[in-house]
Amino acid sequence: MADGSASTYVCVITGASRGIGRATAAALVTRGATIVTLGRDPERSTIVCDLASFASIRRAASEVAARWPHIDLLVNNAGVHHAGRVMSVDRIERTLAVNHLAPLLLTELLLPKLEGAPKSRVLTVSSSLAQWGRIHFDDLQLTRRYGGTRAYLQSKLANIMFTLTLAERLRGSSVTAACVYPGLVATDLLNEHWWWRAPWLRPLWRGIFLSPNDAGQSVARASAIELDSSGGTCFSATGRRVAPPRQARDAAARRRLWDMSVALVSS
Repeated sequence: MADGSASTYVCVITGASRGIGRATAAALVTRGATIVTLGRDPERSTIVCDLASFASIRRAASEVAARWPHIDLLVNNAGVHHAGRVMSVDRIERTLAVNHLAPLLLTELLLPKLEGAPKSRVLTVSSSLAQWGRIHFDDLQLTRRYGGTRAYLQSKLANIMFTLTLAERLRGSSVTAACVYPGLVATDLLNEHWWWRAPWLRPLWRGIFLSPNDAGQSVARASAIELDSSGGTCFSATGRRVAPPRQARDAAARRRLWDMSVALVSS
């Protein structure tokens, strides 16, 4: 994509080489947006970025800041759902690193560019399944009792708590924060799990899961809904405002998670 001018609507999307991110980019480009994609594939990404590496995130954010005068929309979309416990290059459990810590770090680094736009938004892709998640404050990286779904649900709940805390920090500014639940979507995210790959279960999944294109439309829709400066809204796949999970409404827990997360990305 070409570098943006001051009048260009600039949208930065993580994980846009396939799945929901790619569909979101396609939906937004039809609205005239300049799409900046961050991902590991150099042939499918505007800027190469490994979201499992804090150093790579910092390099990518620096390149974005150098090439675009402002950012109107940041979509934190990239995610993983590992079947087994995998570590990032920073020795952080990878689901936590990619799904939660990467959005937090990238958003903080790009905040000056978001504040440079007349009105901008940080939109983080979470899941309605986050209501079943729990933040394991005593073992955030799940060293003692790891489960792929357990780690994923924790990270999706963390996305919502991050969004609510970010909205509080940005209150009164030109930047709003929201998260979106695009529904159950058939993406490569599930490829590590046997139950997803089993041929005899495919007819069942086709009847339950949405396509990435449907989810991309949901994300694009959520990016355009008007919000006041208080932000912190969660949107359903249809664009309806929904209440965050009970766990995410605990202000003390949100502050605790924020502080722990900042310490991890700063280490």
